[in-house]
Amino acid sequence: MIVILKHKLLNLLDGIEIGFFDTAKNWGEETNDYYFKYFNDKDKDLRSLSILAFTAMLGNWYNGPAFVFRAPPLPHKQFYFIEDYLPPFLENAVSINEEFPVLYSYTLFYLYELDKRKGFENVFPFVDHNLFNQMRSQLFNENGKDVLVSRHSKLPAFNSLLREVGLPTFFSD
Repeated sequence: MIVILKHKLLNLLDGIEIGFFDTAKNWGEETNDYYFKYFNDKDKDLRSLSILAFTAMLGNWYNGPAFVFRAPPLPHKQFYFIEDYLPPFLENAVSINEEFPVLYSYTLFYLYELDKRKGFENVFPFVDHNLFNQMRSQLFNENGKDVLVSRHSKLPAFNSLLREVGLPTFFSD
């Protein structure tokens, strides 16, 4: 099971070192899975690649080549839903930040910018708005200050992200 999941993830993320999040990935049947279930898996590679898949979904949306998340009543086993991915990310945010700080920075950046662009409530009107309020209060504010302005406003080099999750780099630093 873990071998199949890793294979799907590596297939999904193949070429990311060249295209960053600017090229659409294959979000179809051969790569589809419930990656959010592995955000706290004991296998570090599965954990990091699953979180990176979520970040890639956000990055593809932000950069424009693909809007991966869908809304009900589409079948869950064929599509990705923000309400599946965001709660486990929030639940594991502290440990993700500790173990994968670069990946965490990228994920926060995309969540923040996408929310700021249109507001998640407007993009996903059928999702409980409390989820997005929790995201904002937990991830974006610290003692009333905007966390991204203070800590995550400049993203680390993409090669740092790739190294952190154990993927090869393509471009020199």
